[in-house]
Amino acid sequence: MFDTSSDSTAARRAGRRGLKAAAAAAVAAVALAACTPGQAGAAAIVGDRRISTSEVSQAAQGIKQGNPQLAQGQGLERTVLFFLVISPYVLSAAEQNGVGVSADTAREMLPNVHDADPGAVRVLRTFVALQKLQQAGKNDALTQIQKDVAAAEPELNPRYGTFDVKQMAVVDAPPNWIAPRAEPTASSGDTP
Repeated sequence: MFDTSSDSTAARRAGRRGLKAAAAAAVAAVALAACTPGQAGAAAIVGDRRISTSEVSQAAQGIKQGNPQLAQGQGLERTVLFFLVISPYVLSAAEQNGVGVSADTAREMLPNVHDADPGAVRVLRTFVALQKLQQAGKNDALTQIQKDVAAAEPELNPRYGTFDVKQMAVVDAPPNWIAPRAEPTASSGDTP
């Protein structure tokens, strides 16, 4: 004969484990959703401006197709997002300081495509404008850009990292779900 009491106990335990796993997955999903910028599909929220993940992907793809040499190396999407975040501030400062960059100049940097992606063009305009501001020694303008970006409080999707205003860079986001490990003390009994 079969002992059904142990089978039902095992089934109850398995059911509880399944419920616990489902609950843990639901908690994780809520926690992950809370980490993302205020709108679904956003790569970044910068002030009242939303930069979508598709904009970032399309601009990165536009650069890859238009000029593969520019797309070499790691982190192209992160770099693209950085330039999309700072773009309005840099382009405005460049115009005001006589070193503006036209869309045509940026399109020339994408010789392999006839109809360049607008996001890719904006990224390249921003890149060249920032270089021109730096080369012209426009430190006041660069400082103001940094202040303006800080005031806009860029919030990035953790997939890309975080925006460090002091470094003016997108950097790795620290994993907030890993608790720091406590260092053992002499009284902790770790000695052999």
